[in-house]
Amino acid sequence: MPENDEVIILVDQNNTIIGDVPRHLMNFGRDYHRVTYILVFNTKGNLIVQKRTDDKAFCPGYYGITTGGVVEKNESYIDSAHRELQEELGFDAPLTSQGVFFTEGKGFKIWGKIYTCHYDEAIHGELTLQPKEVASVHEMAIDDILLNRNNLSFTPDSLEALRHYAHKLTQPKDSDPL
Repeated sequence: MPENDEVIILVDQNNTIIGDVPRHLMNFGRDYHRVTYILVFNTKGNLIVQKRTDDKAFCPGYYGITTGGVVEKNESYIDSAHRELQEELGFDAPLTSQGVFFTEGKGFKIWGKIYTCHYDEAIHGELTLQPKEVASVHEMAIDDILLNRNNLSFTPDSLEALRHYAHKLTQPKDSDPL
């Protein structure tokens, strides 16, 4: 196994954990897995959107509307979300669940959990971007993203997470996996 290879939780079509697999062996177009999606709002109420680096395996150079990533072995959704927030943007904050949803497309079958949080530079300090994953960050309004008048390339799964949040297609439930 390559050094520092993540071990990803595998789930079935009902989001029940069935095992795990090293990332380098993962078949992203076939295997169901869990992903966290954190909508990071700034003090103006806009989202902090990440431009992905050009060497990312999935959607290089696209805009990721959310912070987050795959849930690793022995990790809950919430633990994954806090880890990803710290890794990608260099801060942590209280997270509010917005529910679980399923999305699939070319190269992914995902059970995602959406969280929201608020970033305030005066409280959290300056963002520290993860160089291997985040090329830059941009402030964008939800409506501007959804209308996409500038024809930006957004990662399809994060755009789906935003649609679920913005159109209230999902709500947190007591039965949602942690």
